[in-house]
Amino acid sequence: MRGSREDDGSAELDDVERRLRAIRDDPEKSTTLRELAHYQLERIAALRAARTGVGTGTPAVTVDRLGPFRFAAMPATGLVSIEIDRADDLAPLVAVVSADEIRQLMPLFQHVRDHAARGESTRIDVREAFLELLGHDPFDDQLDER
Repeated sequence: MRGSREDDGSAELDDVERRLRAIRDDPEKSTTLRELAHYQLERIAALRAARTGVGTGTPAVTVDRLGPFRFAAMPATGLVSIEIDRADDLAPLVAVVSADEIRQLMPLFQHVRDHAARGESTRIDVREAFLELLGHDPFDDQLDER
């Protein structure tokens, strides 16, 4: 049947989502496995949100999370916001960069992904990393000069 949930793969995606929720909610599973399941569930939700935004006049926004980074992309604009969680109850850092700048930042994100996969700390000097990879500070003085 054309246009059915079976045609667009949604039925299989529902099953994957159900299994990922079971892993995420199982306290007997390792923390890493549960976090990976949670991450994948966020990606599925973002994909579904992107699909429903098309044709409504509202720009589609996709949201992904990687360690302390949360990305929100509006493909029609070529812009990506990066929100970075901070410790000590500080407000998150927020930057808006172009899609090209996101590609320049890929080594940083791969570094975080690799450390997280090994269960190591993902703490980095954000200003230094962004300055080195982009050549400028996209955080507009949100970081103090400690």
